Amino acid sequence: MPSNARLFIWFRLLFNCRLYYPIFTVLFLDLGLSIGEFAALNVIWAITIVLLEVPSGALADQFGRRPLIVAAGWLMVAEMLVLCLMPVGNHDVVLWLFVVNRILSGTAEACASGADEALAYDSLPEAERSTLWPRLMAQLGRAMSLGFIVSSISGSILYDHARITQLLSFFNAGDLPREWTMKIPLALNFIIGVVCLLVTLRLKEPEPSMKSVEAKQPFFQEMRTAFQRILDTGRWIWSTHTVLTLILLGFVFDSIIRLFMTVASNFYRLVGITEAWYGVIGVVASLLGLATAGLMERMSTRYSSTLNFGVVALMVFAGLLGAAHPQQGWLGIVMILPLMLGMRFAQFFLSNSLNAAVSSERRATTLSFRGLTMNLAYGVMTLLFGWHTHWLEGRLSLPAEDPRVFAASLAWWPWWFLGTLIVALAWLRWRRPVAQGA
Repeated sequence: MPSNARLFIWFRLLFNCRLYYPIFTVLFLDLGLSIGEFAALNVIWAITIVLLEVPSGALADQFGRRPLIVAAGWLMVAEMLVLCLMPVGNHDVVLWLFVVNRILSGTAEACASGADEALAYDSLPEAERSTLWPRLMAQLGRAMSLGFIVSSISGSILYDHARITQLLSFFNAGDLPREWTMKIPLALNFIIGVVCLLVTLRLKEPEPSMKSVEAKQPFFQEMRTAFQRILDTGRWIWSTHTVLTLILLGFVFDSIIRLFMTVASNFYRLVGITEAWYGVIGVVASLLGLATAGLMERMSTRYSSTLNFGVVALMVFAGLLGAAHPQQGWLGIVMILPLMLGMRFAQFFLSNSLNAAVSSERRATTLSFRGLTMNLAYGVMTLLFGWHTHWLEGRLSLPAEDPRVFAASLAWWPWWFLGTLIVALAWLRWRRPVAQGA
């Protein structure tokens, strides 16, 4: 594998497997924010990504992918530094620093989205991409699974003040106040961010350079060309049946799976699994991802995209049926495992098929369109879920926190997924005669 490919795995691993993710919500609350402020800050984060996702992809295609990935590395260091500097107990300062953190984090996500994958794909020998890219994605899947296991376990332990106090007393190091120990995962993640930045600095632009042939034009002309690329790529996606199909499938699959992942803790509580086991479930899901990485690679090289996405559709539908008919205890968890794995399979097949269908000069922009549509779909699904839950409250005459409201909502999910998938496929079939590049 080229060095860029190995560095791509390290970048994804260091950028995404963060030690504070297991205690993310708790961290906000412990620093003095309310649930409402937490939600508002994440809205700021999402809006930042939506606004910058596609422009960053166009800039990556125009000026080169490496500068955008290096920018993501610098932004990660900055966002972690802001978290480390949070003054515990000063609500107003904490709130505004979190606003800065969320904007930096969203900008970093937007810069990395599309650019890193495009650089890695174009670094592979063109004649071998059909076999090397699935292999690289399988290696990435294994690395990410191990990374999430380590970060989930270590992040939770490092945030536990009692455990840290015991460890310090064992080494006769004295006690540290809670205000200091709660920042240990953040400080370590700052160091990880610095390492991530160093990884990005070692990346090299693929040869021939992905930079536009018009690169010697004046800067503002270059910028105009980059943003014109957004419109050109959007029209190209709309008129290219294969690419539009892949993006629409990602839209349908990702939105409902990601929504379930967001409310998964409610489902665990619904089937009687206590909070102490939530981390174990995450580890099991990561181990399954580790075990199935080779299977995804074999399927992507041996079978057609139609068959592979058909398998994903069955997995998602089966998992949603399991969630719609929750069984108590661990049987309920087993029944949703196809849904958890469905996210990994869908992302794997979508990356493989979409990169193969897109030319180098518009790759990062197209991948950014993929990210934009998925984020918008997730946002719409979240709003629909909130509206549907509110409607069920009135219909069942129950408060929102009653588990029966959530259970009633889940009963609709498999049929919503099946209906949207059928509508999407029917629409694609109807418009295919007018699409080019099918």
